[in-house]
Amino acid sequence: MIWILVAILAVLLIFCIISIVNRRYFLKLFDRGNVIVTGLRGCGKDMAFCIAVNAKRKNYISNINYSDPKKRFKCFPFDANVWKIGGNEYKNFADNKIKKFVYPYPDGLDYYISDAGVYFPSQYATELVKRYGGAPLFQALSRHLGDSNVHCNVQNLNRLWDKIREQSDLYVCMKGCKVFFRRWALLRGAVYETAEACEKRLTPPRFGIGKEAATRRVQFETANGKIKTFWFFAKVPYKYDDRRFKRMLEQGYTDFVDGTEKMGG
Repeated sequence: MIWILVAILAVLLIFCIISIVNRRYFLKLFDRGNVIVTGLRGCGKDMAFCIAVNAKRKNYISNINYSDPKKRFKCFPFDANVWKIGGNEYKNFADNKIKKFVYPYPDGLDYYISDAGVYFPSQYATELVKRYGGAPLFQALSRHLGDSNVHCNVQNLNRLWDKIREQSDLYVCMKGCKVFFRRWALLRGAVYETAEACEKRLTPPRFGIGKEAATRRVQFETANGKIKTFWFFAKVPYKYDDRRFKRMLEQGYTDFVDGTEKMGG
Protein backbone atom coordinates (compact mmCIF):
# COMPACT_ATOMS: atom_id res chain seq x y z
CA MET A 1 0.00 0.00 0.00
CA ILE A 2 2.76 2.43 0.93
CA TRP A 3 4.47 1.84 -2.43
CA ILE A 4 1.26 2.73 -4.23
CA LEU A 5 1.07 6.00 -2.30
CA VAL A 6 4.73 6.72 -3.08
CA ALA A 7 4.11 6.04 -6.77
CA ILE A 8 1.07 8.34 -6.80
CA LEU A 9 3.01 11.12 -5.08
CA ALA A 10 5.89 10.66 -7.53
CA VAL A 11 3.52 10.96 -10.49
CA LEU A 12 1.89 14.07 -9.00
CA LEU A 13 5.32 15.61 -8.38
CA ILE A 14 6.38 14.99 -11.98
CA PHE A 15 3.03 16.38 -13.16
CA CYS A 16 3.53 19.56 -11.12
CA ILE A 17 7.12 20.03 -12.30
CA ILE A 18 6.11 19.72 -15.97
CA SER A 19 3.25 22.18 -15.43
CA ILE A 20 5.54 24.74 -13.72
CA VAL A 21 8.21 24.45 -16.43
CA ASN A 22 5.65 24.79 -19.23
CA ARG A 23 3.98 27.78 -17.57
CA ARG A 24 7.31 29.59 -17.28
CA TYR A 25 8.09 28.79 -20.90
CA PHE A 26 4.70 30.13 -21.97
CA LEU A 27 5.04 33.39 -20.02
CA LYS A 28 8.51 34.07 -21.45
CA LEU A 29 7.04 34.02 -24.95
CA PHE A 30 5.49 37.43 -24.30
CA ASP A 31 8.92 38.90 -23.54
CA ARG A 32 10.53 37.60 -26.73
CA GLY A 33 8.56 39.78 -29.15
CA ASN A 34 5.15 40.30 -30.71
CA VAL A 35 2.86 37.28 -30.23
CA ILE A 36 -0.38 36.35 -31.95
CA VAL A 37 -2.59 33.91 -30.05
CA THR A 38 -5.19 32.06 -32.09
CA GLY A 39 -7.67 29.26 -31.46
CA LEU A 40 -11.33 28.33 -31.62
CA ARG A 41 -13.93 29.75 -29.24
CA GLY A 42 -13.46 28.70 -25.64
CA CYS A 43 -9.95 27.37 -26.18
CA GLY A 44 -8.28 29.88 -23.86
CA LYS A 45 -7.11 32.88 -25.91
CA ASP A 46 -8.27 35.49 -23.40
CA MET A 47 -7.45 33.26 -20.45
CA ALA A 48 -3.88 33.08 -21.78
CA PHE A 49 -3.74 36.89 -21.88
CA CYS A 50 -5.23 37.14 -18.40
CA ILE A 51 -2.62 34.76 -16.97
CA ALA A 52 0.24 36.57 -18.75
CA VAL A 53 -0.89 40.03 -17.63
CA ASN A 54 -1.31 39.05 -13.98
CA ALA A 55 1.95 37.10 -13.89
CA LYS A 56 3.90 40.13 -15.10
CA ARG A 57 2.18 42.54 -12.67
CA LYS A 58 2.98 45.52 -14.89
CA ASN A 59 0.82 48.23 -16.40
CA TYR A 60 -0.44 47.26 -19.84
CA ILE A 61 -2.60 48.49 -22.74
CA SER A 62 -5.70 46.54 -23.74
CA ASN A 63 -9.29 46.69 -24.92
CA ILE A 64 -10.25 44.32 -22.07
CA ASN A 65 -9.43 44.71 -18.39
CA TYR A 66 -7.61 41.51 -17.44
CA SER A 67 -6.62 42.60 -13.93
CA ASP A 68 -8.28 43.51 -10.65
CA PRO A 69 -8.63 47.32 -10.38
CA LYS A 70 -7.37 47.02 -6.77
CA LYS A 71 -3.96 45.82 -7.96
CA ARG A 72 -1.04 48.21 -8.23
CA PHE A 73 -0.82 47.67 -11.98
CA LYS A 74 -3.61 48.85 -14.24
CA CYS A 75 -5.02 48.72 -17.74
CA PHE A 76 -4.59 51.67 -20.08
CA PRO A 77 -7.22 51.98 -22.87
CA PHE A 78 -6.33 50.74 -26.32
CA ASP A 79 -6.68 53.45 -28.97
CA ALA A 80 -6.26 52.17 -32.53
CA ASN A 81 -5.60 55.73 -33.72
CA VAL A 82 -2.23 55.65 -31.94
CA TRP A 83 -1.21 52.98 -34.43
CA LYS A 84 -1.50 55.56 -37.21
CA ILE A 85 1.69 57.13 -35.71
CA GLY A 86 0.58 60.61 -36.68
CA GLY A 87 -0.12 59.73 -40.31
CA ASN A 88 3.46 58.62 -41.00
CA GLU A 89 4.06 55.85 -43.51
CA TYR A 90 7.10 54.25 -45.12
CA LYS A 91 7.46 57.11 -47.61
CA ASN A 92 7.75 59.64 -44.77
CA PHE A 93 10.77 57.80 -43.44
CA ALA A 94 12.21 57.09 -46.88
CA ASP A 95 11.89 60.75 -47.95
CA ASN A 96 12.89 62.07 -44.52
CA LYS A 97 9.64 64.04 -44.28
CA ILE A 98 8.39 62.78 -40.93
CA LYS A 99 5.27 64.26 -39.36
CA LYS A 100 5.45 65.10 -35.67
CA PHE A 101 4.09 62.36 -33.41
CA VAL A 102 4.34 62.05 -29.63
CA TYR A 103 3.63 58.59 -28.26
CA PRO A 104 0.87 59.08 -25.63
CA TYR A 105 1.60 56.13 -23.29
CA PRO A 106 4.39 55.64 -20.74
CA ASP A 107 7.27 53.39 -21.72
CA GLY A 108 7.23 49.67 -21.02
CA LEU A 109 3.50 48.98 -21.52
CA ASP A 110 2.80 45.91 -23.65
CA TYR A 111 -0.35 45.61 -25.76
CA TYR A 112 -2.87 42.78 -25.31
CA ILE A 113 -5.56 43.20 -27.97
CA SER A 114 -8.48 40.78 -27.78
CA ASP A 115 -10.27 39.84 -31.02
CA ALA A 116 -7.92 42.00 -33.06
CA GLY A 117 -9.75 40.92 -36.21
CA VAL A 118 -12.61 43.21 -35.14
CA TYR A 119 -10.29 46.21 -35.46
CA PHE A 120 -8.11 45.01 -38.35
CA PRO A 121 -10.15 42.51 -40.42
CA SER A 122 -8.31 41.02 -43.39
CA GLN A 123 -11.32 41.34 -45.71
CA TYR A 124 -10.99 45.14 -45.49
CA ALA A 125 -7.29 45.20 -46.29
CA THR A 126 -7.63 47.90 -48.96
CA GLU A 127 -9.46 50.26 -46.60
CA LEU A 128 -7.05 49.48 -43.76
CA VAL A 129 -4.07 50.44 -45.91
CA LYS A 130 -5.70 53.84 -46.49
CA ARG A 131 -6.85 54.43 -42.91
CA TYR A 132 -4.20 52.64 -40.84
CA GLY A 133 -1.24 52.62 -43.18
CA GLY A 134 1.05 53.31 -40.24
CA ALA A 135 -0.13 50.32 -38.16
CA PRO A 136 2.44 47.84 -39.52
CA LEU A 137 5.13 50.46 -38.98
CA PHE A 138 3.92 50.96 -35.43
CA GLN A 139 4.40 47.29 -34.65
CA ALA A 140 7.81 47.31 -36.28
CA LEU A 141 8.79 50.37 -34.23
CA SER A 142 6.96 49.53 -31.00
CA ARG A 143 10.22 48.96 -29.12
CA HIS A 144 11.50 52.36 -30.27
CA LEU A 145 8.25 54.20 -29.55
CA GLY A 146 7.26 52.71 -26.21
CA ASP A 147 9.64 49.88 -25.34
CA SER A 148 6.66 47.59 -25.79
CA ASN A 149 5.55 44.37 -27.46
CA VAL A 150 2.25 44.01 -29.30
CA HIS A 151 0.22 40.87 -28.61
CA CYS A 152 -3.07 40.12 -30.37
CA ASN A 153 -5.53 37.27 -30.29
CA VAL A 154 -7.94 36.20 -33.02
CA GLN A 155 -10.01 33.07 -33.69
CA ASN A 156 -8.56 32.31 -37.13
CA LEU A 157 -5.19 33.72 -38.03
CA ASN A 158 -6.18 34.61 -41.58
CA ARG A 159 -8.98 36.86 -40.29
CA LEU A 160 -6.35 39.34 -39.09
CA TRP A 161 -4.87 41.87 -41.52
CA ASP A 162 -1.81 40.30 -43.10
CA LYS A 163 0.29 43.42 -42.47
CA ILE A 164 -0.29 42.91 -38.74
CA ARG A 165 0.38 39.16 -38.93
CA GLU A 166 3.68 39.71 -40.69
CA GLN A 167 5.01 41.85 -37.83
CA SER A 168 4.59 39.08 -35.26
CA ASP A 169 7.53 37.02 -34.04
CA LEU A 170 5.71 33.99 -32.62
CA TYR A 171 2.33 32.35 -33.10
CA VAL A 172 0.45 30.44 -30.40
CA CYS A 173 -2.54 28.23 -31.11
CA MET A 174 -4.60 27.52 -28.01
CA LYS A 175 -6.17 24.07 -28.20
CA GLY A 176 -8.09 23.83 -24.97
CA CYS A 177 -8.97 25.52 -21.69
CA LYS A 178 -10.74 23.65 -18.90
CA VAL A 179 -11.63 25.46 -15.68
CA PHE A 180 -11.93 23.43 -12.46
CA PHE A 181 -13.86 24.69 -9.42
CA ARG A 182 -13.80 28.20 -10.95
CA ARG A 183 -10.29 28.62 -9.59
CA TRP A 184 -7.90 26.56 -11.69
CA ALA A 185 -7.49 26.30 -15.44
CA LEU A 186 -5.77 23.68 -17.57
CA LEU A 187 -4.51 25.24 -20.81
CA ARG A 188 -3.20 23.37 -23.84
CA GLY A 189 -1.64 24.74 -26.99
CA ALA A 190 1.27 24.87 -29.40
CA VAL A 191 3.88 27.50 -30.30
CA TYR A 192 4.82 28.04 -33.95
CA GLU A 193 7.65 29.91 -35.60
CA THR A 194 5.74 30.46 -38.85
CA ALA A 195 2.28 31.84 -39.51
CA GLU A 196 1.61 29.21 -42.18
CA ALA A 197 2.13 26.31 -39.77
CA CYS A 198 -0.03 28.00 -37.14
CA GLU A 199 -2.79 28.68 -39.65
CA LYS A 200 -2.81 24.96 -40.54
CA ARG A 201 -2.60 24.09 -36.83
CA LEU A 202 0.03 21.49 -37.56
CA THR A 203 0.94 18.91 -34.96
CA PRO A 204 4.53 17.65 -35.16
CA PRO A 205 4.68 13.91 -35.89
CA ARG A 206 6.54 11.41 -33.77
CA PHE A 207 10.00 11.34 -35.30
CA GLY A 208 11.36 8.45 -33.26
CA ILE A 209 15.07 8.07 -32.52
CA GLY A 210 18.21 7.53 -34.54
CA LYS A 211 19.76 9.18 -37.59
CA GLU A 212 16.72 8.71 -39.82
CA ALA A 213 14.47 10.28 -37.19
CA ALA A 214 16.86 13.24 -36.87
CA THR A 215 16.78 13.69 -40.65
CA ARG A 216 12.98 13.64 -40.68
CA ARG A 217 12.91 16.21 -37.90
CA VAL A 218 15.24 18.55 -39.79
CA GLN A 219 13.17 18.19 -42.96
CA PHE A 220 9.93 18.89 -41.09
CA GLU A 221 11.31 21.93 -39.25
CA THR A 222 12.90 23.31 -42.42
CA ALA A 223 9.51 23.23 -44.11
CA ASN A 224 7.34 24.31 -41.17
CA GLY A 225 9.59 25.84 -38.52
CA LYS A 226 9.83 24.54 -34.99
CA ILE A 227 6.62 23.58 -33.21
CA LYS A 228 6.40 23.05 -29.46
CA THR A 229 3.30 21.76 -27.73
CA PHE A 230 2.59 22.64 -24.10
CA TRP A 231 0.11 22.31 -21.29
CA PHE A 232 0.01 23.74 -17.80
CA PHE A 233 -2.22 24.40 -14.82
CA ALA A 234 -2.64 27.95 -13.55
CA LYS A 235 -4.79 29.67 -10.99
CA VAL A 236 -7.45 31.84 -12.61
CA PRO A 237 -6.12 35.28 -11.58
CA TYR A 238 -9.11 37.47 -12.42
CA LYS A 239 -12.64 37.02 -13.78
CA TYR A 240 -12.31 39.32 -16.76
CA ASP A 241 -15.35 40.41 -18.75
CA ASP A 242 -15.73 37.68 -21.38
CA ARG A 243 -18.66 39.53 -22.98
CA ARG A 244 -16.82 42.81 -23.28
CA PHE A 245 -17.90 43.64 -26.82
CA LYS A 246 -21.58 43.19 -25.89
CA ARG A 247 -21.33 45.93 -23.28
CA MET A 248 -19.25 48.14 -25.55
CA LEU A 249 -22.05 48.05 -28.13
CA GLU A 250 -24.90 48.41 -25.63
CA GLN A 251 -23.48 51.30 -23.63
CA GLY A 252 -20.87 52.97 -25.78
CA TYR A 253 -17.24 52.54 -24.77
CA THR A 254 -14.96 55.46 -24.05
CA ASP A 255 -12.19 54.80 -21.60
CA PHE A 256 -10.71 52.97 -18.63
CA VAL A 257 -10.05 55.07 -15.58
CA ASP A 258 -7.97 53.50 -12.81
CA GLY A 259 -9.11 50.05 -13.79
CA THR A 260 -12.77 51.04 -14.11
CA GLU A 261 -14.43 52.55 -17.13
CA LYS A 262 -16.47 55.47 -18.30
CA MET A 263 -19.33 54.95 -20.72
CA GLY A 264 -20.79 57.41 -23.11
CA GLY A 265 -23.37 57.44 -25.85
